Amino acid sequence: MRYVKPRNVLLVLIGATLLHAGASFAAGTLDKLRESGKFVVGYVSDGSSQKDATGKVAGYAIALCTKVGDAARQELKLPSLAVELVQVSMEERFSAVAQGKIDMLCGAVPTLERRAEVSFSIPVGFVGVNAVIRSDAPVRLVQVLTGQEPPPSVIWRGTNAPERRALAVVSGTTVERALADKLAERRIAIDVVSVKDTAEGVQAVVDRRADAFFDGRPLLLDAVARSPEKSNLVVLDRLFRRELLAFAIRRNDDDFRLTVDRALSRIYRSPELPTIYRTYLKDPDRETLQFFELMALPE
Repeated sequence: MRYVKPRNVLLVLIGATLLHAGASFAAGTLDKLRESGKFVVGYVSDGSSQKDATGKVAGYAIALCTKVGDAARQELKLPSLAVELVQVSMEERFSAVAQGKIDMLCGAVPTLERRAEVSFSIPVGFVGVNAVIRSDAPVRLVQVLTGQEPPPSVIWRGTNAPERRALAVVSGTTVERALADKLAERRIAIDVVSVKDTAEGVQAVVDRRADAFFDGRPLLLDAVARSPEKSNLVVLDRLFRRELLAFAIRRNDDDFRLTVDRALSRIYRSPELPTIYRTYLKDPDRETLQFFELMALPE
């Protein structure tokens, strides 16, 4: 019998283990679901998710993610397939998808940079970005943020030098660059205050660490309503930006993406969509319904 050195045996075993793991990872999400018996959905606790009467995580995007789980259950003929919700941080949300720690991220803004790391479903909605300020915010800032600024010929405070203000945004979002460019046109230089979530951003305004905080309107309204200082805060009506939301999945996984897009498209064409939207957001207006009609892919 040929003698094999222990070190070589160890290397062979490690190589076989890595090869098996790599093959499993490359097999695709549907195969992963079939093997594990569970569909792991990641979500970021940013105020868009709620708790139902039983204490479980709920919300509009969560409801749609659950529907995708139902579709995967039917496609794989696995009635016991479980949907597991896992909270992830803003910093790790995309790497968790790319590394297979979660099978799908429940809601994110698609960008070209992010598409280099993950893929995205068809849009699941859109969010309007608004601002919250203090009720005693500087007049000039209020006029600029509400679109009621004086003509450019007016010189403020006897100088034409730009003002400098601190604006808060959630770290890792797409809002920062767009705001910097837009306010620079109005001769307002900004210092960006990065915060971890909506609640911290609103608190930064309360504590005067920031003159304004920008985020999705539903998140702002919810956070302000919960703040002890809500009487001193104002959520502006002006829409600064509208961003599409989608589900993030692993790249190069066309079979699973087809499952996700098929499930969403069928929901958009069904009476379920208005009911889900109304339950967690508001009564969908005609513009909203037309948006989903447009996003639904034909059979």
